[in-house]
Amino acid sequence: MNKKIILHIGLYKTGSTFIQEHLGKVENDNFQIFLPRGKLVEHLLDYLNNPREIIRNKILAIINECKNNIIISSEGIFGHQSNGFINVLKRMRLLESLFDRPNYIIFFREPSSIIYSGFFQGLKKNFDLKFQNYIYKNINDLHKTIPKDFSQTTNYKIFDYNKIFCHYLNIKERALFVEYEKFFKEKNVDVLNNFIGLDIFFNFEEKINFSLKKLIYLEFYNKFFLFKYIKIFWLALFRVFLRFKKTRDPSSRLIVLINVLIKITPKIYLKKIEDKHQHLLDEIRNYHSKNYEDFKKKLLQLNKIKNNVVFKLH
Repeated sequence: MNKKIILHIGLYKTGSTFIQEHLGKVENDNFQIFLPRGKLVEHLLDYLNNPREIIRNKILAIINECKNNIIISSEGIFGHQSNGFINVLKRMRLLESLFDRPNYIIFFREPSSIIYSGFFQGLKKNFDLKFQNYIYKNINDLHKTIPKDFSQTTNYKIFDYNKIFCHYLNIKERALFVEYEKFFKEKNVDVLNNFIGLDIFFNFEEKINFSLKKLIYLEFYNKFFLFKYIKIFWLALFRVFLRFKKTRDPSSRLIVLINVLIKITPKIYLKKIEDKHQHLLDEIRNYHSKNYEDFKKKLLQLNKIKNNVVFKLH
């Protein structure tokens, strides 16, 4: 292959949808872009999970038809937290044998932040998910898991970037590591454009994914199941009183008071949940603190040694 192939491989929960949304708007005769839900990405993920010659040939057939450089973006390429990224090296070797010396874009994120975001994603599928159970799965059992979605539990200790990224660090001249928090805070699009060779416009004001944090209220309503029906009843009754109220009688003020209590009670309970989660998040941060800082220092040191601007940590 004489084409330049760039693989944006994740991680999950690091703004991949945002990147893909803007890649999808690119019009450039020198690049062909493949995004999730397309045939190539579908075949590639299938091949990485279960390598078969028939799937490999389908991928190569699509690649060989392309006359331009290629960008493939899918956060599923790297692997998933639900099985502890157990097959990271295997997946990389498959990619290396499939594409001739591809380039990689890897977004990473502070471990407690990425895990917490995954927890909220998991609540969409499993309303009974508890954060204290979400992060403590036995690592041996984790490695036997078949990844499906973020409702599956994980173990926070597997987010050691020095280990899971070590093979990509060995090909540093072809790998771009981008720190999620800095990228979106500083809006530094040049880090990607220089590496890819495009001039992509990123609209950082555009909201791609809505926050899932309000799903934390589910823990309140699951614990006090009848409360939501009481709330519905009183709110309906309150609206009736407002509509037909002719005078300021005590009963209407009672309904106002009850409505206020109904609104603030979940918030009080929510604060307790957040405090409990904060303790767990602090535990994760304390565990990863040294490893995470060592990883970022390693990236900076490699940049100094190679003097390679595309590998510069941003």
